[in-house]
Amino acid sequence: MRVTLIVICCFFSLFIPSLLVGPVFASTAELAHYDAPQFPPPLENYHDSEMGLAATLVNRVKNNPFNLLATLIFFSAIGHSFLTSKFLVIAHQREAKHRIKIDQGLAFRNTIDTKAGLYHFLGEVEAVFGIWAIVLGVTICVFYDWHTLVGYITHNVNFTEAMFVVSIMTLASTRPILKLAEKFMKRIADLLGGSLAAWWFTILTLGPVLSSLITEPAAMTISALLLANKLYELEPSTRFKYATIGLLFVNISAGGTLTNFAAPPVLMVAGPWEWSTGYMLTHFGWKALAAIVLSTGTYFLIFRGELAHLQEKYTLKNLKDVIQNTYLGHRKMDAEINQVVDSLDGATFLSAMKNKLEERYDAIKDSHRKILRERYAAELHKKGIEVSVVVEAYEQRFEELKLLRMREKFPGLLTEDQRPEFRDPLWNTRDDPVPFWVTLIHIVFMVWIIINAHHAPFVIAGLLFFLGFAHISATYQNTIDLRSPLMVGFFLSGLVIHGGVQAWWIAPVLGNLSEIPLLLAATGLTAFNDNAAITYLSTLVPGFTDELKYSVLAGAVSGGGLTVIANAPNPAGQSLLKGYFSNGVSPVGLLKAALFPTLVVLVFFLIFS
Repeated sequence: MRVTLIVICCFFSLFIPSLLVGPVFASTAELAHYDAPQFPPPLENYHDSEMGLAATLVNRVKNNPFNLLATLIFFSAIGHSFLTSKFLVIAHQREAKHRIKIDQGLAFRNTIDTKAGLYHFLGEVEAVFGIWAIVLGVTICVFYDWHTLVGYITHNVNFTEAMFVVSIMTLASTRPILKLAEKFMKRIADLLGGSLAAWWFTILTLGPVLSSLITEPAAMTISALLLANKLYELEPSTRFKYATIGLLFVNISAGGTLTNFAAPPVLMVAGPWEWSTGYMLTHFGWKALAAIVLSTGTYFLIFRGELAHLQEKYTLKNLKDVIQNTYLGHRKMDAEINQVVDSLDGATFLSAMKNKLEERYDAIKDSHRKILRERYAAELHKKGIEVSVVVEAYEQRFEELKLLRMREKFPGLLTEDQRPEFRDPLWNTRDDPVPFWVTLIHIVFMVWIIINAHHAPFVIAGLLFFLGFAHISATYQNTIDLRSPLMVGFFLSGLVIHGGVQAWWIAPVLGNLSEIPLLLAATGLTAFNDNAAITYLSTLVPGFTDELKYSVLAGAVSGGGLTVIANAPNPAGQSLLKGYFSNGVSPVGLLKAALFPTLVVLVFFLIFS
């Protein structure tokens, strides 16, 4: 079921654009000669610049009823995202019932409940906006036509950010990069005492600062994986889990404001408004940094008791790691155990066990041959079919199933060529060192992808070359798992498809507010839309003063941790940490946990504006 879900999601994330623009429906030549209407219509075509906000929105719905439907579909997707945990509960219940049926012999082994698979799919947060993008696509075809949909997806929707996040998330989660980041943060944590609390504070403050240098998605990936290893594996309380992930999301969003090139919402305005890194640092960066430290410090005071309680677990885990790394190295112990295994004379025992199994199998085969001859001999003779042919077919099928079960239960009794490929379940936790040259090449790949973040062909080329290098250097890598990055890419792709048809109402809302209301509105809108979309739309509003520009970015950055959809890196963090939450990360739980740090960032931006 999980495999099916992954295949479906990866299929959509990789091939939705090609499906929509496929030559089956319209060739390039046909599209070139097709006079498609502008979609979505330019805002100036509504001729309502002199109207008030309410009148503007009513006018745009009257002129183009599709606007209202597109927004209703978008908010339906948001509502769906709040219900994903409910779908997962139903899926788990159906899975449990199906396992009982298998145990009772009412269902075959290795089968799944397809409805449970459907509920799992509907319960994946990363799949929600892609699912509703299909509904939006059908609606566009109904109101306009297929060519309009093709033109919109091909020319108006930019999937570059989704591709970048997939690529940088894949690289940032590799073993060499994580080892390097862990060494760097360990030095800071050691200065603070090296305790669990020191690590927690360091990751949640230094990680967000890194987002202004290595981009927010990379910083989110590294910080989330380190928090998983240092904190979440110790099984903290649910309240502390949500407080940490909410704080992480808000801090990453705010931490991207120290430069003008690393955070998506900043990138959208830095060029049009000519904001340099110096400008970002003096107008936003230091305030964001102060807010990050204050919020994290406050949460530390609230949860210091639980951190102290978890310290014993952390110390024991850390002590085991130190002993294993120092005295019980993976390679050394493996070699010694191999010597012990090789010295054992297990051939006689295995041979006896294999002979006993073969005797049982032969008895079953003889019994089935007899049944076949007695039950079907006369019928087969009438049809002109030799019984020997049926027996031969039976023996072939028997040997297939026998090999299958032997691979599952007794692989050691099979020859080398018959055994299934062995995958070390502890491979990702080994302590082998990573050579400097491997880490250096990883850094080069990361720099390449970051520098070319706005050039999708170079980003994808970098990712593909890296995957090739990862295969070559597999000895020093953990398992390269593309599922999470692809699911996050799928999420962002669906989000930008929806976001492209929301300008009709977001732009006038932003353009009709004064400074403080605009800051608060941008914060609220960010919770329901990607903050980069909010800042981008603000660049389209004419007559924006410097004060209004400051307000919209401050609001968009402040609200970037309220929901999973509020900031592009959030789906990456959610994907990496959701396994530590019962039925995934609850949108309501995340919202509650992120409220306080969001208010702290807002206050700093307001007081020192």
